[in-house]
Amino acid sequence: MNESATEALTYLQDNVLLALFIAFVVGFLASKTVAQSGKSNFALYLIVGALGSFVGQFGVRYIGLQPILDQVAGMALLFDVLIAYLGSFIVAALVHMFKPM
Repeated sequence: MNESATEALTYLQDNVLLALFIAFVVGFLASKTVAQSGKSNFALYLIVGALGSFVGQFGVRYIGLQPILDQVAGMALLFDVLIAYLGSFIVAALVHMFKPM
């Protein structure tokens, strides 16, 4: 488990700017999917997206899907966005459960 977390963190740190851009976009989308009305907050979107990206990458590595995704390297960006969105959706749902947005 610790190994998967380290791999996920290293993967996100390799392209910090791209990871932050993806995190903001998917954080916004996940927050709006979970709570359609609410205040827009740049920091909340970025935090939800960053945590979601980590949760998604960790899940992919923990389950063992990374070798399968490596075989289609041409679609890595699409898979990164989808994985980050799924993780961000989970994080946004947890945030909304404890503090409605």
